[in-house]
Amino acid sequence: MEETNYLDLFMKETTFCNQIVLGNLFPENLWTPLPHWFQTWLRNYIGGTLLYLISGFAWCFYIYYLKRSVYVPKDAIPSTKAMGLQIIVAMKAMPWYSALPTLSEYMVENGWTRCFSRICEVGWPAYIIYTMIYLAIVEFGIYWMHRELHDIKPLYKYLHATHHIYNKQNTLSPFADCVLSLEASSFCSSLYSGILKYVPSQACGKISSEMRDGKVDFASNLYQNGWFGLAERIGLAFHPLDGILQAVPHVIALFLVPTHFTMHIALLFFEAIWTANIHDCIHAKIWPVMGAGYHTIHHTTYRHNYGHLTIWMDWMFGTLRDPMEDEPKKVE
Repeated sequence: MEETNYLDLFMKETTFCNQIVLGNLFPENLWTPLPHWFQTWLRNYIGGTLLYLISGFAWCFYIYYLKRSVYVPKDAIPSTKAMGLQIIVAMKAMPWYSALPTLSEYMVENGWTRCFSRICEVGWPAYIIYTMIYLAIVEFGIYWMHRELHDIKPLYKYLHATHHIYNKQNTLSPFADCVLSLEASSFCSSLYSGILKYVPSQACGKISSEMRDGKVDFASNLYQNGWFGLAERIGLAFHPLDGILQAVPHVIALFLVPTHFTMHIALLFFEAIWTANIHDCIHAKIWPVMGAGYHTIHHTTYRHNYGHLTIWMDWMFGTLRDPMEDEPKKVE
């Protein structure tokens, strides 16, 4: 009985969030009959969509219009068409993107995780320690998951290759964040197959092996062989299984360390803002943050900077490449 009462705290919290979002957008008789899990998914979908569009448009307006040529060279600003394609694919991906926090909330509400509802239950010192451990688990897990998606040839060929179509400064934008984020739609899974239908099977093997070894990238092969126009027309995105694999550490951490429920959900939505930041090609030079400067290098070398929020994992495992060290080379 006591455990049931405690789990009610999580249910009340998610119900309150549902009421704030859905209650202000729809008549009560439309959304209250829906199952609780579907209400939660709908709230996450609406919230994720608004966060993606508002943050993306605001950031693009600032760096591409108000600060034009200050942060990004004029010839490196993504075209409206490129950003439009990213938005279209992102909107198709959003239902799957919203599934992760919905699944997390469902597991928490059923008492399957080690989440706690109130910080006062553990105290501030313990809360800070638990949060640091949670972030370390996520950082470690995403680093190795990302790295193995590059190192294991079948995973790179069938899952991660489409991610690296966005490999030039003028194809990366804040709107690429959801396209390259944790989850993607089933629509995205057909893109890679759709492209390869027009590529001779013999060329596919060569393309994949060269991409994986860092000799050449997927987009270059498509362009050189006359297939880039097709890829551009149908849109480019992240394979859904790729996104799910990189999301796994967030879920695993809930079973390993006591986690503040609200903080966990907030961090998942923070991902939308963070991934917008690391795909805008603006290096903030804030140590030890794995900012856009580091991540842009990852999109051009394929063998460096696999980390997520910080550079520590790349530093520990020998894959760190500092964008500051590349600046003299550019001048030369």
